[in-house]
Amino acid sequence: MFTNNKRQNHKKQAEVSDSEEDRLSKLPEGIITQILSFLSTRESVQTSILSTRWKYIWSSIPALDLTYSDFESKVCSRDVNFHKRNVIDNFLNVVDRLLTGHSQHVLDKVHIDGSSSGTHDGSRINAWICAAIKRNVHKLHLLGLDSTKPHELHQSLLSSNALVVLKLDVNVILNFPMTSTCFPNLKVLELEDLVIFKDDISAQNLISSCPVLEDLFISRDGLHNFRTLNLTSWSLKKLVLRCYGTPDDTPEDTAQIIVIDIPALETLDIFDVGAQEYVVKDLSSIINAKVDVSIDYCGDPMSYGTCLFELLIKRIFNVKSLQLSEHTMLSLSCSNSYNVPTFRNLTYLKFFDGADLPWKLKLVMEFLKKSPVLEVLIFDGFIFSYEEQGTPFKSDVVPNCFTSHLKTVKISGEGLEGSWEMVRYFLKNAKVLKELTVKTNYEELKWLKIDCEDIFKHRRGSMTWSDGKLAISFV
Repeated sequence: MFTNNKRQNHKKQAEVSDSEEDRLSKLPEGIITQILSFLSTRESVQTSILSTRWKYIWSSIPALDLTYSDFESKVCSRDVNFHKRNVIDNFLNVVDRLLTGHSQHVLDKVHIDGSSSGTHDGSRINAWICAAIKRNVHKLHLLGLDSTKPHELHQSLLSSNALVVLKLDVNVILNFPMTSTCFPNLKVLELEDLVIFKDDISAQNLISSCPVLEDLFISRDGLHNFRTLNLTSWSLKKLVLRCYGTPDDTPEDTAQIIVIDIPALETLDIFDVGAQEYVVKDLSSIINAKVDVSIDYCGDPMSYGTCLFELLIKRIFNVKSLQLSEHTMLSLSCSNSYNVPTFRNLTYLKFFDGADLPWKLKLVMEFLKKSPVLEVLIFDGFIFSYEEQGTPFKSDVVPNCFTSHLKTVKISGEGLEGSWEMVRYFLKNAKVLKELTVKTNYEELKWLKIDCEDIFKHRRGSMTWSDGKLAISFV
């Protein structure tokens, strides 16, 4: 009896299992393909063992997503180098087979990340690019692919009508000696450190020749190979620029210049520690700006600070959101005058990485005075001391935004006992303030809490204090 019941249970489980498998295998191929498109190629291949129905479906996914780190495993071999070489060869062979093999269906996306896989033959990388273009790829991401000898980027890439997104961190040479339309439908372009521009003209021609480009990201280890980085575009809406210092082999008399001529630009995010000069045209359309630039100590600090005011800060007067780093404030403070423009639309202002900012609080106050509709003010990452208390925050002068618009103030950092004068100033003068948050260590908050309690004798509100954070709210 017991044996019969056991057999019946096994039979029921098998029927349920078969039923579940049937339901899975009866899914429309389009749905299965859509499910697999959210996985990496390696993971989607592994699903071929689920059922006969799924065995070859992975091969029809319109995407390839291959990352070298997914091929790495724990080293069992005593010869670590031999093991790694095998893993690298396996990774490269898989890319060759899947990208340049017999399948010619259209690819929506190709993502290949070879970070930490060493250097490769440049011609092989170019072959991958050609194969992707032949399959009308829409989004092409080639990342972390260094080469023993960089090759010029294959010209077939430039004429692709299908390509919409291109992200390259590949050791290739971009050579565009003449201006002509390229990448006719490209909207997003990201060029990381490994990409080499042959010269100034190549960079200028590439960017200006993309007729519908909207989003540009450039990251350079300094302005390598450049005397002037000319960014000119009529279509661009977002620019992110990262320049990490001046290359060691740059001649001392080389004045590296960044030219920005992008009338339709809406978002500017710039980090630069190398350029000596900016030439900026019309930027009146910018809505969001983040500026983190460092002064060139080899040049004239006063000239650099004045140049930064006149040719960058004054050109972004229409922004709604503005973020300025401590390095930027240091550069601006070297100017012979704080000629801050009026930001009539600015509602969000953030000062970040401000370890040395407190002694520049006079400049901070100038920005506040010139921001009449400011609603949110943030100080992020500060180190204050008693000697550095903000003298402008002891005055009777109150910016216009304090009386009618400023609703949120957030302060974080260390040594904030030195910022008490500033906190008192906000609590006293910001008439429509809804929230003031201070984040620092426990001891500093304890004294600041006691110091601020008197404020509730004059205004209705509440104060919470926990986990290194003091939050004051008003009704």
